[in-house]
Amino acid sequence: MLSSRCVWIPTLLLAVFIAPAAAQDSPFLTPPLFRLLVDEVSGDRAFNVVRGLTPFHRIMGSAAYVDAARFLAELAKESGLEAVAVVEQPFEGMLSWNPRSAVLRMIEPEEEKLADFAEVAVSLAVFSRSAKAEAELVDIGGATPADLKGLDVAGKIVLTTVAPAAAIRTAVWGLGALGVVSCASIHPEARFDTPDQIAYIKVPSSAPEGKAAPWAFMISPRRYGHLQNVLKRAYAAGRPVRVRAEIEADVAAKAEQAYLWAELPGASIHDQDIVLTAHLDEESTSANDNGSGCASQLEVGRAIKALVDSGRVPRPKRDIVFWWPNEHTSEYQYLAEHPEAPRGWLASLNQDMVGARQSQGSRVQHLIRTPFSLPSYLNDVVESIVESIVLGNTGSLAAEEAGTPQPFAKPVLAFLGSRERYDACAVPHSGGSDHEVFCEGIVGVPAVGLINNPDFYIHSSDDDLWNIDRTQLERNALVVAAATLFLADAGDEDVPMLVQEVYARGLARLGRDLRTAQERLREGSAAGREGAARAYAEARELLELAAAREKGALLSIGVFAAPGGRNAALPRERAAAVDRVAESLGRDLLAAFTALTGEKNPTPEVLSPLEREMAGRVPVNIGPMASYFGKRGWGPGFPNLHPTMVKEAFAFVDGKRSCLDIFRAVRAEALAGGAFYYGRVEAASIKGLLDQAAARGVLKLR
Repeated sequence: MLSSRCVWIPTLLLAVFIAPAAAQDSPFLTPPLFRLLVDEVSGDRAFNVVRGLTPFHRIMGSAAYVDAARFLAELAKESGLEAVAVVEQPFEGMLSWNPRSAVLRMIEPEEEKLADFAEVAVSLAVFSRSAKAEAELVDIGGATPADLKGLDVAGKIVLTTVAPAAAIRTAVWGLGALGVVSCASIHPEARFDTPDQIAYIKVPSSAPEGKAAPWAFMISPRRYGHLQNVLKRAYAAGRPVRVRAEIEADVAAKAEQAYLWAELPGASIHDQDIVLTAHLDEESTSANDNGSGCASQLEVGRAIKALVDSGRVPRPKRDIVFWWPNEHTSEYQYLAEHPEAPRGWLASLNQDMVGARQSQGSRVQHLIRTPFSLPSYLNDVVESIVESIVLGNTGSLAAEEAGTPQPFAKPVLAFLGSRERYDACAVPHSGGSDHEVFCEGIVGVPAVGLINNPDFYIHSSDDDLWNIDRTQLERNALVVAAATLFLADAGDEDVPMLVQEVYARGLARLGRDLRTAQERLREGSAAGREGAARAYAEARELLELAAAREKGALLSIGVFAAPGGRNAALPRERAAAVDRVAESLGRDLLAAFTALTGEKNPTPEVLSPLEREMAGRVPVNIGPMASYFGKRGWGPGFPNLHPTMVKEAFAFVDGKRSCLDIFRAVRAEALAGGAFYYGRVEAASIKGLLDQAAARGVLKLR
């Protein structure tokens, strides 16, 4: 809470603390270490690993996925990593699907090959079953009831613009069609720029009893237009268009998945592992998603091992784990099998799409921070390193006038890579990759992710080598290598620097939170006195949660302090200073309220009947980790709630917070990120989510 006993620091004075010029060097990446890493970390080497991965159609649970894991395992061994193993896991509720061949041909009115799995693997929709069919091709457009009205599709193959799963349900299972040819895209906004893109899309993994096994071919929008023209000419001539589909694909009797594991043992600390992740699964090619992350992670391991073996850096104190999982599912299964594992993990860094040629599609490298429920020093360590690489690889006129070498003052460039700038920034927490597993409230291991966005090539035939930039691979690998080396070796002597960095950056964040809180006040005051009172309450909740976030980040540094040593008190002292700053922010917020409304004392917020009910109920987690995730699911959702806010609601469950407290915390976090980022959070949605979880046995409501 914001204490009334704290000393008020005027915002004008606070601005002095939160607006320093950015430093080009990071305290976590010293100039000597920078030079060592620039010389050793290689984007060209990483690119060659991406090149080696692209032929594998590494669908989750497939034989090709395991082959890709074994390919990487041999490279990990050659790099000197230890305990290298491809570990099989059960894959409950999923398929181990193994396609062998698939060809779609037009045979009338002319012969033409339309799709071939051997040439473009995503031409066959994932989970398509074996089939042999020769039939008339019928265009059903959007596959809505209106599109299908009056069409006889029984015994025919349908051509459509919608996702194959939808067409299978309406045309195949509903009206007796044999199969589907679809040009659906997961990037419809870019279809005019990428007319030859073929999407990586799935069909249903099983069929209802008595219905045909699903199968579908994927084609590009340009080929769809070509087939439309063929159909028009054929209809005008009174002739049908006939196609032949031949598919060979197996489904294993026992579904299994796998992950690749390797280690670089530390010198002395073996219960605070630094865990690096990069998911291995995806379609053939999938060079950026996530061949780039897999290759970068291997390069990080190779480079660190080479530096240690040559004596250029000492062996880090802590163990470093290199984990190439089946995205999300490997980690959740591992946690079910080893619920005690997180107690031995200090932090995690995830790489997912780190090789993008940024000029293609204006892609930006994002550093995804931990959520508010899991504040950590980790964010500032990695963000500081990222900023230093951005500043060293971005030119400016003022720097040139100061005599700083241009275009890049501290270039990180691969031999065969581009000379494009490094465009990267930190963003609030989001999911979408493996870092979010570690950030689950019940897991509680701080994790950040490097992911580029936007990307109009992901999950399509366009995610290929031409989209990869060796230079960006090298920069991102250097960021992760530097952060890993610091984390793996940090100790008591680093506590003062960590405290200074986290505190200073925290002041800047609190300044931004104050601005957001004031914007909420202005918005609410437009709705009259009651709206202003509610907006003031929400704005104050944001500042309280933000202060708790910064205090938590400072206190998390204590893990590095020697017990009883003189540095052990530093995180607590700076956390107390946050309380004093928070009080000044509270006074500024009240001053803003008075300026807007003319009132010195905000009207107390009146709880709605729903909020009063939520205030009287406290959710408590039930059971071990395995049953928790088994009942809740690893990707829970709820109507009108952002998926990240869904997980945050679960993360704030601690047996102490009421349902109302959790709602307010999630609402405040969403307010900090912005409605454009997280949407809006309503009390009814949080209550519904927690009630649903209680009904499923995920938690109980006291």
